[in-house]
Amino acid sequence: MGQLTQDTRLCELKTPLGKDVLVFVGFEASEGLSELFEYRIECLSEDADLDFDRAIGQQCTLTIKLHEKEREFSGILTEAQWLGVKNDYFSYRIVLRPWLWLLSRTTDCRIFQDKKAPDIIKEVFNERGFTDYESKLTEEGSCPKLEYCVQYRETDLNFVCRLMEQHGIYYFFKHDGGKHTLVLADSKSSHSPINGLATIPYIPLTGADRRGEQHIYEWVSERRFRTGKIELNDYNYQKPNAQMISDAKGSEHYTRSEMEFYDYPGKFKEKSDGERYAKIQLQAEQAMDRRRRGNGDAVNLFPGGLTKLEKHAKDSQNVEYLVVRATHSFSIESYRTGGPSDAGQHVYFGSFEFLPSDRPFRAPMMTPKPRINGIQTAKVVTKDDNSSEEIDVESLGEIYVRFFWDRKKKRSCRLRVAQVWSGKRWGGQIIPRVGQEVVVEFLEGDPDRPLVIGTVYNDEYKLPYDLPSKKTIAGLKSDSTKGGGGFNEWNFEDKKGSEKITVHAEKDHDVTVRDTETRTIGEAAFGGDTRKTTLKNGNDKLDIELGGQHVTLAMDQSVNAGISIALTANANITLQVGPSQIILTPGGIIINAPTIAMTAQAAMALSAGGPLVAHGTPTLVG
Repeated sequence: MGQLTQDTRLCELKTPLGKDVLVFVGFEASEGLSELFEYRIECLSEDADLDFDRAIGQQCTLTIKLHEKEREFSGILTEAQWLGVKNDYFSYRIVLRPWLWLLSRTTDCRIFQDKKAPDIIKEVFNERGFTDYESKLTEEGSCPKLEYCVQYRETDLNFVCRLMEQHGIYYFFKHDGGKHTLVLADSKSSHSPINGLATIPYIPLTGADRRGEQHIYEWVSERRFRTGKIELNDYNYQKPNAQMISDAKGSEHYTRSEMEFYDYPGKFKEKSDGERYAKIQLQAEQAMDRRRRGNGDAVNLFPGGLTKLEKHAKDSQNVEYLVVRATHSFSIESYRTGGPSDAGQHVYFGSFEFLPSDRPFRAPMMTPKPRINGIQTAKVVTKDDNSSEEIDVESLGEIYVRFFWDRKKKRSCRLRVAQVWSGKRWGGQIIPRVGQEVVVEFLEGDPDRPLVIGTVYNDEYKLPYDLPSKKTIAGLKSDSTKGGGGFNEWNFEDKKGSEKITVHAEKDHDVTVRDTETRTIGEAAFGGDTRKTTLKNGNDKLDIELGGQHVTLAMDQSVNAGISIALTANANITLQVGPSQIILTPGGIIINAPTIAMTAQAAMALSAGGPLVAHGTPTLVG
């Protein structure tokens, strides 16, 4: 068994295990736009028990030289298998994937606010320590700023992929210098001609040997029926009457090309954003049409590169194409030391998918968005961490909450609060206060669209009435703000035999009755220490249609009339203080008192229609 070496071979595999510890035998590769490449490499080693802890998670690079051109395939080693003994050596298989794949191994729950999708994507990359990326975005300026964007119980990979798909961003990888770099793209301007392969000839198989240059030998042009119109709709509660329907129409004219895709909600707040999303989805749909497929000997073709086909018999095919997808298969039949550089027969096969470069490419919206099925609870917080407000609310009753799953303790977007009734300047209004625990529902399960639907108690914020001892009481009790210590209350005691309604006003109680107020009291009405009634305008009238009125005062009563006082009774009116009394009857006035004194400051006149009688001993007139 000779020593394994790659020094004179067409292919060289470099790993952290060391030079020629693993040598290349063959590989299967698949790669595509907005797809995670996968390179499955067969290799040999003289070591029967390699320590892959030294290599897993690290960069490996395969370099292939064909037709005087060199192509690198770099990736992170994510799998390794021992396959047994082959040709007196130990056989292994390793799998290389992009660093982006590692984001499928981590999940998170977090909130991004007031950021554009490209900025969020880059932030995720940077936080995980990945900087091998570059942005070639040309439409970043038109990306809307996302007020509220949630990653909820999903992998970082899923999160960034669905953001890219929604906003018309796709990616590909460049392989150079022993590493791979992710490129963010959104238009033809994001791509460049392939170095050394800006043009590629079409040389069909004719039974002769293959040509000594990279070429395409099979070519298929495709057409596919696609949806010709995308229409999206949404609702913005801050503009409830705005027409939000947005659409985009394709340019194809075949039969039924006007078939329409309609969706709600379209995940936008402004109509201009809806039109952009509709255009992106239409481009993704129609990018599946007019594809080209080819097989050939062209290892340097890679997704994201531009190349122009030439020498095809049909001149309309000789145009520039964007490589969309590629698969490569390469193997060396034997491996021994000391042979010439081409020792061992090698076999390469490539299969490719192309899109004319004048047609925009977009990745289809395939990545699912997580749903929050059911409700959650959250804690009400202030908009500003430095605020001392106990009730922090926006003009339409929106509040801010902090979800218990958010370990970074960010506040939510503005959440509307469901009320018992809502109208134009009428309805119910109870605003959850800072610190309270609220119940949150998500519209259609969308983590980006929360809505407060109620509140619940916990061991810190307990019920206003002790339970279970006061379980028969129902009602509302508030807390004075700021600082507490007072309250307003309205409650019902439903305990049999003790039924009662309690109303408590911490300071003032204002009641307005436009027309009639009716009260029925079966037994008694009791007041507090002090009562003051003020009628600012109008009259006060008390009618007792059946029964009487009895007023008892422990101390004084004072009545002051600005003009006059009139007392009327059908039978009599009695004024009495101790043994002294004045009785007014329809027949006369009777005055009884131990002593009666009448004094006139000027004059006194007594007049009678009949006899005037005075009794007493002695009787003095002076």
